[in-house]
Amino acid sequence: MSKPIQAINRYKADLRELNFLLFEQFNLKDLLGKAPFEAWGEDEVKTSLAECYRWVREVIGPLNSVGDQGCRFEGGRVQTPPGFKAAWKSLYESGWKSIAVDQEFGGAGSPHSLQVLIEEIISGANTAFSMYPGLAHGASEVIESFGTHDQKQLYCTRMYSGAWGGTMCLTEPHAGSDVGAARTSAKKNADGSYSITGTKIFISGGEHDLADNIVHLVLARTEGAPAGTKGLTLFIVPAPSSTRWASTATRRACSTSARTASASGGPSAATRS
Repeated sequence: MSKPIQAINRYKADLRELNFLLFEQFNLKDLLGKAPFEAWGEDEVKTSLAECYRWVREVIGPLNSVGDQGCRFEGGRVQTPPGFKAAWKSLYESGWKSIAVDQEFGGAGSPHSLQVLIEEIISGANTAFSMYPGLAHGASEVIESFGTHDQKQLYCTRMYSGAWGGTMCLTEPHAGSDVGAARTSAKKNADGSYSITGTKIFISGGEHDLADNIVHLVLARTEGAPAGTKGLTLFIVPAPSSTRWASTATRRACSTSARTASASGGPSAATRS
């Protein structure tokens, strides 16, 4: 019988170097104390870096080796390694993932350069763990940038806060790096929602026990769309399991493309692998 993996932090970072980058190389101080960063000064930035460094060494750094145990598939659900779920909760309660998020969506509104270094510290301490919130954050940024007002209100606050996770569902078994060869189809329903049919691969964080819902950004081709990347639309597809929904009001699937964005009122069907 193998021995349990010990939770020992081995991550170290040089905060002096990070502060040098921000304040001496990139002159972040020129932006601080002015709109839209009125609440941020040099002390706040340095304190945030120091506190995040302390947090990763205490919380996710020790889980780096524990993560080598891998995930388990039990009862139709993926169970992440021991400690990951508590670390996810602590991450969002600490506010590290939302430090540069707009206050409209519950963030602290810091300069994005600070968020970049926060992400560097988190990823350096535990890359495997950091992929879960990292994908959710990226998916939420896409919705914030291209979604409708209703889509932003429904998804962004929940995803930025860690209540919901997120992924990218892009390529397919036959396509590889040729994303334009995707065959996943999207058929419009009478209520304005879409039914998505197809098989996607390389969906990092596609299923886990860290959040109540996982929102997938899925590339699919609507009926009559041209071949290649120009014919693809990006759809917002919440996890299909009915047990994940917080309420009936949130049971909706939405779609968005680079040109248009529309909300719809019913659940979307999707095939995932």
